[in-house]
Amino acid sequence: MTTGRPPGIVVVGAGPAGVAAALAAKRTLPEQSVFLLADEDCDPYEKPPLSKSVLMGAAEPESKLIVDSAALAAAGVDFVRGAIATKIDRVRGEVHLVDRPPLPYDALVLATGAKARTLAALPPEMANVHYLRTAADALALRDGLRRPERSRGVVVVGAGLIGLEAVAVAAGAATTVLEAGTSAMARICSADFARIVVDRHARAGVQFRFGTTIEAASALNGGVVLRLSGGDSLEAGIVIVGIGAKPDVDLAVAAGLPAAEGILVDDRCRTADPRIFAAGDVALFRTRWCSDPARLENWRHALDQGLVAGTNAAGGDTAYENVPSFWSDQYELMIQGAGWTDGLAIAPLRRTLGEGRVIEFHVRDGKVRYAVGIGAGREINVVRRLIERQVAVTAQALADPAVSLQGLLRS
Repeated sequence: MTTGRPPGIVVVGAGPAGVAAALAAKRTLPEQSVFLLADEDCDPYEKPPLSKSVLMGAAEPESKLIVDSAALAAAGVDFVRGAIATKIDRVRGEVHLVDRPPLPYDALVLATGAKARTLAALPPEMANVHYLRTAADALALRDGLRRPERSRGVVVVGAGLIGLEAVAVAAGAATTVLEAGTSAMARICSADFARIVVDRHARAGVQFRFGTTIEAASALNGGVVLRLSGGDSLEAGIVIVGIGAKPDVDLAVAAGLPAAEGILVDDRCRTADPRIFAAGDVALFRTRWCSDPARLENWRHALDQGLVAGTNAAGGDTAYENVPSFWSDQYELMIQGAGWTDGLAIAPLRRTLGEGRVIEFHVRDGKVRYAVGIGAGREINVVRRLIERQVAVTAQALADPAVSLQGLLRS
C-alpha cells in the first residue's frame, strides 16, 4: 500500500463476516476500491474445521479456505495479508496499521471476530496448555495430541461445543471434562438433551466433573497439575481450555464507539458512527427478533451479517433479519440448531425420531423460537423456515413424529 491513495471501503478482519462484507461491498459498488485486511499471513480460512477435521488430521487449514486470494483479486477486492490494525482515526477517516501507512476509508467494516476467553490459572503460554481459536492453535494442539504427553491424560476445561468437539478428537486417551456449570452445552440445549451427548462421550471413556472449577495450576514433570474447587488435584499431560470467546472490541473501544459486550450496531449493521459498520462475532446487534441487542458466535450468522454490512457500507439499505443456525460434529452425532435461544428460558418440547435422532423445540406464544436436534438436519432446515415465517404451531403437533413438519410449514 502507498500513501495518497483515494479513500475506499476498508474491511478489518478476514473471517466469514469480513470476506462476505468485502465481496458484497464490491458487488454493490463496483467502482469503489475495497480493501480486506487479514491480521494473519494467509488466505482466509474456515474456523469450524479447526476443532473437527483439522484437529483430527483429516485436513489442513489451507485446504479449508473461505476464499483464496486469487478469487478475491478476480472479484476486485484488494486483499492484504498480515495487516494488523492498531487504531481508527474517525476524524481523518483512516485505519492505522503496523509497519504500513494509514489506510483512508469512506466506509469501514469491523469484522474483528472474537478472542478465546482465558483462565488466569491457565495462561496460554503455559506448557501443555492449549486454547483453540486460530489455525496455529489447532496445529499446535494436534501436534500435542500426537506426543507422548497424551498418554498421561487429557483434561478439557469447558463442556461447550468447542470443548466437546476437542474431546471427541482426544478420546482414546484418559480424558476428563471439567465444567463449572451443572450440565454440558448449557447455552444451546436443555440438560436432558445434553445428557444424550454426554452419555455418548462417556461410552468413549470420557469422564465428566460438573460443578468444578480450577483454583490453581502448575507445571510438573512435563505435565500440568490442577488444583480443583473440591480440594483435590488432577494431573494431565495436556490441558485444553474451551470456555467460550469474547468479542475483539479493542479497536472500537479505543475509537470511542459503544462496545461493551460487542460493538453496538443497528439492524443495518451501522455503529454510532454512520461511516463505520460491524458484523459477525464482534457485533452486538439490534434485530426485530429480539427485544434486547444480541450477539452470536457462529459461521452462518457471520456470513449472513457480513453480507448485509458490506452492502450497506457501499450505500445499500438492507436490514439484517436472518434466523441464525449452527452445527457441531461429535463422533457420529450431528448436532444442529436454528433460531433464538432466549437464554433457554422456555421449557422445551421433544420430538423423538428414532435411531437416536431427536429434536428439542422452544416455543413462545404458539410459535417456534428455537430448535436443536441430533441427526435431524432435514427437520431443522424446515424448522428454520417455521421460525422465519412465524407459523402458528401446537405443542401436540411438534411433539408427535407422525405430524409432518413440512405439513406444518405448508399450513
